[in-house]
Amino acid sequence: MESTPPTVAAERLLESARRLFCREGIHATGVSRLLSDAKVARRTLYETYGSKENLLRAVFDREAAMWFGWFDQALPQRTDDPEQRLIFLFDLLEEWFASGRFFGCLFTNAVAEHDKSSSWVRDLAQAHFDRVHDRIEQLAAACGLPEPAWVAQQISLLIDGAIASAMVSRNARSAQVARSILLTLLREAKAA
Repeated sequence: MESTPPTVAAERLLESARRLFCREGIHATGVSRLLSDAKVARRTLYETYGSKENLLRAVFDREAAMWFGWFDQALPQRTDDPEQRLIFLFDLLEEWFASGRFFGCLFTNAVAEHDKSSSWVRDLAQAHFDRVHDRIEQLAAACGLPEPAWVAQQISLLIDGAIASAMVSRNARSAQVARSILLTLLREAKAA
């Protein structure tokens, strides 16, 4: 069954939820605040998403779509070379950090707000992190690097650190620092 595209009002609600959940917190953002910010009726929330929890799931899907848009579209448009794709990933991070759409990692922020051991939020976040790691591992393997899973784990931590640093410092250059470390990591991995 195909999903239908959201209406303009539902799209506004989704974008408001993404921004408010990241900026103010999921629990701190009530339904009334979401509706007021998006300038939509309560009916839009319940007819489109059914609940605040389902709206959060849709926000997770939107955030994941950004990441996989990078892997599937933005990086291939820049180069065919897998090593350059890894490097360009940090350019995309820097662009994101400098944009008005950056409020840190939604997945990390959501886990911080919820039960760490049994929450469906943690499961969704872990699945997202695993998918990103898998894509990075595929690129590392395509580079011919030894132990691509290990290299991907290191790169994933660089990304997470850059996101956290940019969120706290409000400095997009965190991506440049992480990119510099990536270049060293790649050089050392190739020499191994």
